[in-house]
Amino acid sequence: MLIRDLRLAVRQSHKNPGFALAVVMTLALGIGVNTAVFSLVNGFLLRPLPYPEPDRLGVLLLHREGTPPSSGQYVTEEDDSHDGNTWNWIRDNVPAVREASYGLASGVNLQSGSGTGASARYAHAMRVSAHYFDVLGVPLFLGREFTEEEDRQGGAPVAILSYSLWHTAFQDDREITGKLIQLKGEPYTVVGVLPPYAQTPQTADVWTPLQPAPSGECGGTNCGIILRLAPGASWQQAEAEISHLRKPFFDTVEQKYKGRVFFHAVPFQRTMGVGAEDRRTPVLVLMLAVSFILLIACANLAGLTLVRIARRTPEIATRLSLGATRWMILKQLWLESLVLALLGAGSGLVLALGILKFLSGFLPLQYMPLGGIDIDLRVLGFTVAASIFTSMLFGALPALQTRRVDLRSAMALGSHSVARGSSRLRQMLIAGEVALTVVLLAGAGLLIRTLVYLETLPPGFDATNVITAKVSLDDARYHNADKFHELLKKSLTAMKQIPGVEDAAVGLSVPYERGLQVGVRMLDGKARVDDPDYGAGTAYVTPGYFKTLHIPLVLGRAIEDSDTAATEPVAVVNAEFVRQYYAQADPIGLHIKSNGVTYRIVGVLGNVAKTPVNAQAPMAIEPDFYVPSTQMNQGLVNMAHVWNQPSWIVRTSKPLVGITGAMQKALAQADPSLPFSGFYSMKDILAENLIIQRAQVMLLGVLAGLALLLSAVGIYGLVSNLVVQRTREIGIRLALGAQMRQVMMDVGRSGVVASAVGLVVGMGLAFFAVRVLRSQLYGVRAYDPVTLTVVPFVLATIALAASFLPTLRIARIDPAETLRME
Repeated sequence: MLIRDLRLAVRQSHKNPGFALAVVMTLALGIGVNTAVFSLVNGFLLRPLPYPEPDRLGVLLLHREGTPPSSGQYVTEEDDSHDGNTWNWIRDNVPAVREASYGLASGVNLQSGSGTGASARYAHAMRVSAHYFDVLGVPLFLGREFTEEEDRQGGAPVAILSYSLWHTAFQDDREITGKLIQLKGEPYTVVGVLPPYAQTPQTADVWTPLQPAPSGECGGTNCGIILRLAPGASWQQAEAEISHLRKPFFDTVEQKYKGRVFFHAVPFQRTMGVGAEDRRTPVLVLMLAVSFILLIACANLAGLTLVRIARRTPEIATRLSLGATRWMILKQLWLESLVLALLGAGSGLVLALGILKFLSGFLPLQYMPLGGIDIDLRVLGFTVAASIFTSMLFGALPALQTRRVDLRSAMALGSHSVARGSSRLRQMLIAGEVALTVVLLAGAGLLIRTLVYLETLPPGFDATNVITAKVSLDDARYHNADKFHELLKKSLTAMKQIPGVEDAAVGLSVPYERGLQVGVRMLDGKARVDDPDYGAGTAYVTPGYFKTLHIPLVLGRAIEDSDTAATEPVAVVNAEFVRQYYAQADPIGLHIKSNGVTYRIVGVLGNVAKTPVNAQAPMAIEPDFYVPSTQMNQGLVNMAHVWNQPSWIVRTSKPLVGITGAMQKALAQADPSLPFSGFYSMKDILAENLIIQRAQVMLLGVLAGLALLLSAVGIYGLVSNLVVQRTREIGIRLALGAQMRQVMMDVGRSGVVASAVGLVVGMGLAFFAVRVLRSQLYGVRAYDPVTLTVVPFVLATIALAASFLPTLRIARIDPAETLRME
């Protein structure tokens, strides 16, 4: 019986190829985008990590909650960055877990080959503790992990290579373990190689021992701690042991903020990767948006199905008169919808693969789920469920209209017997479409306004014809101050001689980047608050840095050639530094102290946009101070080079072909074995900072445009069908003297009324829905008056056009012909 019904459903689709094609294409679009986005949700939130017993992997977090006096608002924060003291305590006092630590990603210089075949290359590096791969559950392909002796300060320099680096740089040398390689300017012994396709939380080419301790890299909160439950232990046991860890500042913070501070463990997947917490909201918002698209598509298809059922009323009535039950009719109509839905789902899978391929190429690797995004059994199950769900929405529910079919009236009036009821239901569907479209348009509008705000934020410098190049100086050869300054001097001298170069300079960071964060103490002057200790961003720069970037000088002077290691240390602060920390407008001559060095403020600069420390926004203005490269504490310089790659900055008179090659040759004059890791325009750096916002705008903007198109098509289809259904009525009214304009208004009113109801409901929904986007908005309020005015205006305009364009067909109705037919 079921096979026969399915065959009949296929024949019905074959008899109406236009209807079938419209349904399949619409569903392919709706199910395709839903499948693609669900793949992201699956990768970030649902799919288990590619490690043994992933539920036994966790991360140590510091939880803070309370009400800061400065804001008066209750806040909750969690931080996965810890110091060496925390590491020692966890290692020695929590037997329920095996622990491993990791530092920040960085870049290093690697020399492969020997003699005339030697070559220098840039490599991505990670510093990890002993047992790191064992805790994750990643076995090595060759060799072994780091030992605890190697992971102590002063331990032997050893390295583990990725399979890719081993393959490309060392030609699959199976005897590589035990051999020396030149890494960071000094010899390292290779002790292991990871297997092919090994998946680690942070992508790297080479791993070296972190050597976590209360000093060095983990002297500050720069290290993460991974936990794996010991055999037989539970998370309740681990949490009980971790809860005993309290630091001296906990009591102070809890009293000051009237809240709580404590350490606890959370699942590893929750905090993994760059901005893992920040990615949850955008991904879930995107999933909600594509579900709206699917509902809008189903509403449109339900309208088409209602029209089709109305036209098949005589057929349905005939089958009922021959003994078919209404349940049999409903089942047959649903099977017809299910066949089309499955075809749409198959086409949607193909579309989803294309979307996922595009996203994989568009988004950087660090913003993708661990293991990438693909279509697995869970995603396939979602696709099948979506196809069944949509077949119920656009097929089975409209089919319920057949319950109204009266055999006598259906045989006499044909398709008009259920037309009036179906038209009313279609108006309700259109209202629903418009309401969901308003929500999507409002969300897309707010994100567009946010992106415009961020991109038009005053940069504070001139990026025209500026190119930057980064170099890793986490290199033993440049731990010596004299060698470091000689490198800067020789390379800049050579770059300034490149034809077309106007200025050149070096800085630890450039605008749009996050600077090195340090503590600062005000030694004199009128501080804005009682506590003279602050935090600020800092960077060493060479003379000409501000001139090269055209950063305006507000007061005093810039850093000059005369500022050397033998002269008084000086600093140039930005205007935001003065605004936040001083109660006086002119700080020239005042003194600040940072990392044991006292600096005299000699200048004030205009503010430049940068990546903020608190990461509450992609771009912001924060307090900064700049010091001469010759006067920053060399120990701090060496530590900064572990995390930051300084930039060589060149301004040219016009765009120059081959400038990157000329810059590399200029650097080679100072050190032939030192490679640039990459070349970037300031526009490239800004684009990297705003890549998530641009992806959100692109994806949600496309979805909002698609929803608008589907709604317009739905309104147009509703009115067009009314024109067809009411042709006889319209002809008679025109023959009796009715005005063409009045008739057109009467017919088009149905689309306008449905759209107006949807617009009102949609605005109400939007006022609640935009709250979800608050964490994604910068420089724009959730209830932005511009967005909430433009959205209904645009939608109302399109709805009016879609409602009255089909009524132009009324002008082609001949009243005389209508009367003859009557």
